[in-house]
Amino acid sequence: MPDTSPEATDASPFESFSDPETLREHEDVPYTEKTRIRDDRDHCATDIEGRAIVGVTDDAGDVLLAVHEEAPVASLPHAAVESGDDWVAVARDAVETVTGVPFDIDGVEIVREIDHVVEGEDEPQVTTHNVLFRASLAGDRARADDPSLDENDHWDADWFGEVPDEAAEAGDFVADDVGQFVG
Repeated sequence: MPDTSPEATDASPFESFSDPETLREHEDVPYTEKTRIRDDRDHCATDIEGRAIVGVTDDAGDVLLAVHEEAPVASLPHAAVESGDDWVAVARDAVETVTGVPFDIDGVEIVREIDHVVEGEDEPQVTTHNVLFRASLAGDRARADDPSLDENDHWDADWFGEVPDEAAEAGDFVADDVGQFVG
C-alpha cells in the first residue's frame, strides 16, 4: 500500500482527512483525551466517529454561532461524522447548513479524543473524536451581515464577541470551544 501520509504527499492534513488520529503527532495541533460519563448506553455518540466543529471568525474577532430558535442553546456549527467521512467536508457542510457565509477553513484548533463511559462501568463503551476547526470569513462580506438562512427551520446564526450563557446550556465542551475564539 502506498504511503499517503502528509509527509509523503506534501498535502496539508487540514485539506482532507478521514481519521483524526493522524493529527496526534502534529506539534501545532493540541490533542487532548477526555472522559464523558453517560447515564446509559443510548446516547448521541453511540453510532458516530465524532463531531466536526467549526469556529468561523470575522474581521472584528467575533465568532459565528448557531442559535436554536426555541431552546436556550448556542453553539459553534457542528455535525456528526460517520465512519469513512472526510472530516473537512463534514465541517464545511456543518457551516453551510446553518449559514450562507463564505469562509475558509484555516486549520485545526484542537482534537479531543473522548471515551464515553456508562456510569458504573469500567471500560469505555465507545471512543469518539471532536475536531475543532478554525475558519475565517472569506469572499462576499455582505452575506456576513445576515448569516442565517431562511430555509433553516430551527436554527439561526449570529456573530458573538463573547461566550454567551446559551453556550453553557448546549452541553459538554461547547462553552470551552466558543472560548477558543472569543474572550
